[in-house]
Amino acid sequence: REHCLALGIAFCSSVFSPREADLLESLDVPFHKIASMDVVNLPLLADVACRQRPMVISTGMATIGEIERAVQVVRDQGNEQIVLLHCVSIYPPEFETINLRNMKTLRRAFAVPVGFSDHTLGTSIPLAAIALEACVIEKHFTLDRTLPGPDHRASLEPQELVALVKAVREVELARGNGIKVPTEEEEAI
Repeated sequence: REHCLALGIAFCSSVFSPREADLLESLDVPFHKIASMDVVNLPLLADVACRQRPMVISTGMATIGEIERAVQVVRDQGNEQIVLLHCVSIYPPEFETINLRNMKTLRRAFAVPVGFSDHTLGTSIPLAAIALEACVIEKHFTLDRTLPGPDHRASLEPQELVALVKAVREVELARGNGIKVPTEEEEAI
């Protein structure tokens, strides 16, 4: 946490139990992250929601009905600070399984900001998600992609993460405001 703060990075962690939520509260996290496996853990969602911090909830493996119950449990605690993450819980998923249009479906269905939790190889899919107005990207990183375990292979190494952040900022600028008018630069040409 201290290292993150020194670098200007928001520190957070997935929470898997009320005890862990207590620890994260003591560390003054800016939000709580709920892993996709816990989108159906309604008691955990209620416990975390009553803390009145923003909640980022990953939706991999969940049906629309399960997501609806999760969102309702959070809202029942008086917490409207919800971000849903579209996610495919495979490490790494095939591109044809990703269905980035689910972000629009989640936004329409629940009227909350929606991001993308990415387990793909490389950076093209999270950049596409940003172009489709993902409000947050979760991308795993590692110091060495050859380490054992399911996450390392689909993770970015430090220099790749730096490049992804730079590219995300460029795509955010390129999205623009959606108003079709010639720019001053175009008028000059």
